[in-house]
Formats: sequence, C-alpha cells, structure tokens
Amino acid sequence: MNYSYVMGIGNAISELAAQGFSIGKDGDNYTVSFPNDLTEIWEDFIVNHLEVGYWNEYITENKIVFIFRLSEGIKRYEVYDFQNDEVLGLCERLCDCKFVSLKKMLCDNHFYSQLIQ
Repeated sequence: MNYSYVMGIGNAISELAAQGFSIGKDGDNYTVSFPNDLTEIWEDFIVNHLEVGYWNEYITENKIVFIFRLSEGIKRYEVYDFQNDEVLGLCERLCDCKFVSLKKMLCDNHFYSQLIQ
C-alpha cells in the first residue's frame, strides 16, 4: 500500500475514490492510500494538479517518491532511507524553511508519523 498527504488539491481528488483510492478528509487537506497497481494513476493525477512551486510525496513499502512541479518542469525522485540532499534542498527552497532531515519533515505530519517508525 502507498500513502500520501495532499494539500491544496481541491475536490477533484474525490474522483479517484471510484478507481480504488481511499480518500480521507483532514481539514482542507486529504489523506490518500492506494495499492501499487494504482501508482501510475496517482502520479498522473498529481502532475496534472500540482501548481508550480509545489510538490507531493507518497510513501511506499521501501521508498518515498517525491514529485515536484518546478518552473522548469516536473522532477521525480525516489528516496531510500530518507536520504537525498537534492530533495531536502528542494523542499527547503520551496517552503523557505530549514528541515533537520526528510524523515523529521515527514514525521512532523500526523498522518505520516503513524507510518514511519
């Protein structure tokens, strides 16, 4: 199973429920879980709904996939063991803040903190 926390997407995300995604509401945001066979649909949805300067990540069994929409286009990264300085730098630049690590950044989210040990 894969897990994502999504901000700023809007109600369009509800259309994914009919395709097998589990969508939960968390204030103005969403919690999403989906099986591996829906990964391509998820990534297409994210690419089509992210605004420039934002990113989404989803947690799989053995990695975290980050998808960034930058002014120069889409960048996709697979991160293992929470280690990728380039991804950390992009997150910090886009948020205009410093994170101790990718793991800490993700664990600060109540949804992800339940998944990350």
